[in-house]
Amino acid sequence: MSQPTPTPTPTSPDRAFVEAAIAQHGLTVPPEEVDFFVANYAPCRAALAALYRLNGVRYEEPAVTFNALI
Repeated sequence: MSQPTPTPTPTSPDRAFVEAAIAQHGLTVPPEEVDFFVANYAPCRAALAALYRLNGVRYEEPAVTFNALI
């Protein structure tokens, strides 16, 4: 049985990235929402990285398709 992947914790660069993205788009975001985005940035990046670790997934056809001939 494999060990569960630990949840990444936010870092100072995460906060800098989130704040830069908010500023780049000229948004006004309350501090508690910025904290929410910072707290969720690392786990979202880890989940995205996990998707790219799956062999062959990048170029595969989506599982849900419609074929009118069937």
